[in-house]
Amino acid sequence: MKLRLFLTALLLTVITCPLIRAEGGGATPLEKEMKTMNKAFKQLKKQAADASQNASSLTLVAQMAKAADTATSLVPAKAADLPEKDRAAFTASYQAKLKDFSAALAKLEAAFKAGDNAGATKLLTDLGNLERADHKEFRKPQD
Repeated sequence: MKLRLFLTALLLTVITCPLIRAEGGGATPLEKEMKTMNKAFKQLKKQAADASQNASSLTLVAQMAKAADTATSLVPAKAADLPEKDRAAFTASYQAKLKDFSAALAKLEAAFKAGDNAGATKLLTDLGNLERADHKEFRKPQD
C-alpha cells in the first residue's frame, strides 16, 4: 500500500513538474534582448584584440545595438515592484542609461572601424563596468 502511494505521488510529480516550469520559466522580452546582448558581449571580449576579427566584431556590435534599441522601449520587471509614484522616474532613468550604453556602443563601433583594437578593448571594459552597475540598479533580484 505504501509503495503504491509513493509511486502515485512520484508519477504526479513527474507529470506536473514540466507544467510548472513552463508557466514560470518563460523569459520576458527584455530578458531575451539582454541575453542577445550578453552573448554578443562575451564573444566580443574574446576577439576584440584581434584586428583580423574586426568585421565579425562589427557584426556583434550591431547585434548589441539593435537589442539595446529594442530594450529601450521595454520596461524592467523590477518596475512592477515599485510604488506607482516611482515607476515613471525609474523607467526614465532606465531608458537614459540604455541610451548612454548605446552611445558607448557607437564609440566601440567607431574604434573597430578605425582599427583601434586597443581602444576597443578599453571600451569593452568600460561597457562591462557600466553593465554591472546598471544591473544592480535596474535588474530584479533573482530568488
